[in-house]
Amino acid sequence: MRQRRWLELIKDYDLEIHYHPGKANVVADALSRWAHCHIDEIEVITEQMAELYNLIIEPTLKEQIIAA
Repeated sequence: MRQRRWLELIKDYDLEIHYHPGKANVVADALSRWAHCHIDEIEVITEQMAELYNLIIEPTLKEQIIAA
């Protein structure tokens, strides 16, 4: 049933669909995996940047000139 809906959606496009079995489909395999190696880096950046997020943003020089 799900395949029929996809076929209905793409029937108006000029395309060719090629099936890549198992490990031959490396693009889909890479996109479906969760990158465990970057989690620690994200947490460190978040902790280091937490204070910067709480700072009050001052007007830039251009905004000060326009306001004057």
